[in-house]
Amino acid sequence: MAPPTATQPARPNQRDHILDVALRLMSEHGASKTSMRQLATACNLNVAAIYYYFESKDALLAAVVDERRYGARLAVIPEIDPDSSPEQRLTTIFNTVWDGAFAEEPIWRLVLGEGLRQTPEVLEVGKNLLHLFRPGLTDWLRVSLPEVTEPAAAADLMIGQLFTGFMRHIFEPGLPLNEIASDAVSSLKRVLL
Repeated sequence: MAPPTATQPARPNQRDHILDVALRLMSEHGASKTSMRQLATACNLNVAAIYYYFESKDALLAAVVDERRYGARLAVIPEIDPDSSPEQRLTTIFNTVWDGAFAEEPIWRLVLGEGLRQTPEVLEVGKNLLHLFRPGLTDWLRVSLPEVTEPAAAADLMIGQLFTGFMRHIFEPGLPLNEIASDAVSSLKRVLL
């Protein structure tokens, strides 16, 4: 089957495939160093097929980040056993956030990298992510860890540990993720409980 062109409709999942490949390339090389031609080649499409779905590279970048649907994911507060110790509940909350972040490592690499480069399309999306993430985490802490008297401050500390852990992962690549997470949880316990 020939690759779709701008006049030939693509398979229904072609847009998602383009987004997945774009995320991989952009997280590895940065958005500015990923051309639409490189993306088309990696997708086994022609450039016109990419432009069929995305009017510009900026629109593609915004879609790559925005369409991960973080708002819907953060709206659901996972239940934690209320009979477990505060230390265990804190560990569960952090590890859930940590595991979720590292399941989406390419998007975080892209958002952080492009954010540092002040890419406008990513700055807005990143700001929106923080505006969703912080209140969601604050609510989760308020519900699941009532021993913490300042859940918003605790959420800020937890987000800080998440980003610190991500930086350690980048700059200390041999360090196991579970060890980084364990260090973060230990610090949070000492400060919050």
